[in-house]
Formats: sequence, structure tokens, C-alpha cells
Amino acid sequence: MFSILCLVMLYSTAVVAYRLFEPTASYHIGDEDTYLDYNSLKEYVKSGGDSSVHYLFFYSSEDNNSVYIKNTVITKVENDTSLQFTKIIETVDITSLVRNMQTSRLSEDWTISSYPAFAAVTVRNGAIIVNNKLENTNNHQITAADMEQWLALNGLYQGTATASSQ
Repeated sequence: MFSILCLVMLYSTAVVAYRLFEPTASYHIGDEDTYLDYNSLKEYVKSGGDSSVHYLFFYSSEDNNSVYIKNTVITKVENDTSLQFTKIIETVDITSLVRNMQTSRLSEDWTISSYPAFAAVTVRNGAIIVNNKLENTNNHQITAADMEQWLALNGLYQGTATASSQ
């Protein structure tokens, strides 16, 4: 009887300890990552005033293509170009859009038909204008070369490749 009571007590202690220190889901890849909230993105972009330029990366931590581009393609571009991605491109968290199946808002708000995607946007006379974009599609996955061309197109990198807007 004493052995059963000890086992029940040990089990209860383990359950309580687990509940106290239960791991929580984290949607950030690294502690240094900062994400912009999609729902307040328009106001944020407009707050820079006219002729302000923002370089945006539309990203979902629950999308394999997004995670691949963030962890592999961007890392390779950073190594090849010596640029610091987080200093020049702002990451927009679209995880809630993906969860709620509202990704059509990307097309409505930013003329982006697929994600992950990069966009260069400016504000003119209080209106947001998408200058150019680089989208990951089923037919063409974004590569490091594509990203370097997009950076060069936007004057963020002086690479040897010629860039074209997609």
C-alpha cells in the first residue's frame, strides 16, 4: 500500500512540475528576429511619410517555403553579399492570415499573389505604392541569385547580375 501511495505521489509531482514548466510554442526562429504585425502594417508604412521606402518580407513561420527562404536562401545571400538582412528588410508576420485562410488579403492590399514574398513599397501623397516584388510561386522558387537581383534592383546591393522586376 505504501509503494502505491509513493508512486501516485511521484506521478502527481511529475504532472504538476510539467504543467508549471510546460514548453510554449514559439513562432520566432531566433531571439533577434522582429516581426511587423500584418494588421497594423499599412499604418506603419504610412507613418514614414511621403517618399519613404520600405522593403518587406512577407513570412509565415508555419509555411515550409517561408522557413526555407529565411533559414537557407537569406543566410546564403547574407554570406555572399555581407549584408545584414534584418537591418534593411522588415519581416511581416502573416501567420495569422495563413491560419485563418485569409491570404487573399495579400493580393488585395499589396498585389502579392503568393508567399513568401519580398516587396519594395513607397508612400506617395499618402498612398502606398508597390514598386516591385519578388514572389515564391509553385513554378519558380526564390533562389539566392533571385534575391541578389532583387536587392540590386532596389539599390541595396551592387552585384554584378542585372536585375529585372517580376
